[in-house]
Amino acid sequence: MWSLQRSGERALILDVNVVNNGLSLDAETRTRLEKWCALPVRVIDNPCTSYASGVNRGAQAATGDMLVIANNDVEWPARPVLAPLLECLLRDPRVGIVGPQLVYPDGSWQRSYGPFPSLKEAVVSLAMLDALRHGLLMLAFRHNWSVSQRVRNVDYIDGAFMVVRRRCFEELGGFDERYTFYGEDADFCWRAWKGGWKVVFVPTSQVVHVRGATSTAYALAEYTVRLLAAKERFIQNHFGSRRAKWYRRLVRAALFERYLLYTLAAKLTRSPDWEQRALQAQARYGAVRGAGLC
Repeated sequence: MWSLQRSGERALILDVNVVNNGLSLDAETRTRLEKWCALPVRVIDNPCTSYASGVNRGAQAATGDMLVIANNDVEWPARPVLAPLLECLLRDPRVGIVGPQLVYPDGSWQRSYGPFPSLKEAVVSLAMLDALRHGLLMLAFRHNWSVSQRVRNVDYIDGAFMVVRRRCFEELGGFDERYTFYGEDADFCWRAWKGGWKVVFVPTSQVVHVRGATSTAYALAEYTVRLLAAKERFIQNHFGSRRAKWYRRLVRAALFERYLLYTLAAKLTRSPDWEQRALQAQARYGAVRGAGLC
């Protein structure tokens, strides 16, 4: 949030709502947050700790026709962020949700959107076509190929940073608070598409997202379990428990497959990079097994 002070787009922002999900803030910290820049800042205490509930509380207190929804670990770069996103929203009244290209602090490519959880998505993962696609997207971004700069419709925008038309947000009733962490962005965009709204990725806008969930094996394991549970909930909510069960089986097979392949590659190449991938694959598969999701 502090990086917004350096942004030249502060004039586009009417107010800032900081949702405090269950943390104990002393009076001094609260005052500093509320007076950190020339913009009106409101600290909202949220008794729940889910991201979905925090977004809904913040949106209720916000003003303006466009809502910027952002994680607390995003950084505003010097280049324009909001202008390209707002331009897309204003150009087409049926666009309800837009999102930027997320990048890591070192400027490298980061996943910014994705396909809806489905049996098709699980089969693509089992065939490792998702890894191939991510590799191609990273290559295109690194070399600034024209395809990496193309505005396009996508299934869902990553919830770390999105701009939502207020009318769209209110028609959908906000985020579904049955999702505690992860999955709420896919569910929100799914309902938007079903409601006749468009969801658009605008790569000319870039936002730094720290995304530190995979910094340790324990965090990676916890992230994997919670993400899989959220995707299962999405499929169960929209397609039924039978498909959710098959989705779990396919994802289990994909995780086990990568664990075996990456471990073999690490032994054959003795490469630190492949050894790291093998350890991560082991942590993911072990976490799913330990959580009883296999």
